Amino acid sequence: MSTDRREPEARYVQFADDATQAQFVRMAEADHQALLKADQWGASLPVATGPDTIVSERRGLLRRLTEVTVPAPTALVTPALAAADRAGSEVPQRVAGLGGCVAEAALAAAAGEVVLDLVRYLAGLQLSQQQAHPAYRQTVRLAAELEALHEVLAKVGCGEGSGCVRARAPMHWGRRAEDVEVAEVRAVLVRLAETAGTVEHNDRPSH
Repeated sequence: MSTDRREPEARYVQFADDATQAQFVRMAEADHQALLKADQWGASLPVATGPDTIVSERRGLLRRLTEVTVPAPTALVTPALAAADRAGSEVPQRVAGLGGCVAEAALAAAAGEVVLDLVRYLAGLQLSQQQAHPAYRQTVRLAAELEALHEVLAKVGCGEGSGCVRARAPMHWGRRAEDVEVAEVRAVLVRLAETAGTVEHNDRPSH
């Protein structure tokens, strides 16, 4: 693959304020590079391959019905994917805890859901196959942008009162494999964000 000479640019998140967006891009790129380095030196880690389930059992002498939580099965993933799994699970709650506008909380929740879905999909592959899969690159990128979203909001807050940030609409930048992957993942993110009203009408996909 030829070297990409483009300047770093956000794939999935768009702040309304240009200065805030520039700050976000720098943070997201730093987080992305940190995740990639984690895979160079770290050991594989277990992640859940689905949500926990609750089942009802009868226990004790009186055979009373009791709800029991059954942990989801786990699989080994690379350190970067394990970090992405933590981001998808924890960052949306951190963003919601900032008490900002509805748009930022909804976007973080949507991004977290997509990250978890991607991680669980990749966790179904052999450990040696995960980094080579096209979804790996975009899972790591989206997780980095999710982390950066919280970092920026914690630092500068919501500058608009409402709608300070939204999902970028899917579009194909070119013919490279990664361009198509970005558009496909972003399309999922946009569909989730649309349900919470965080995507402007003129950014919605036509299909």
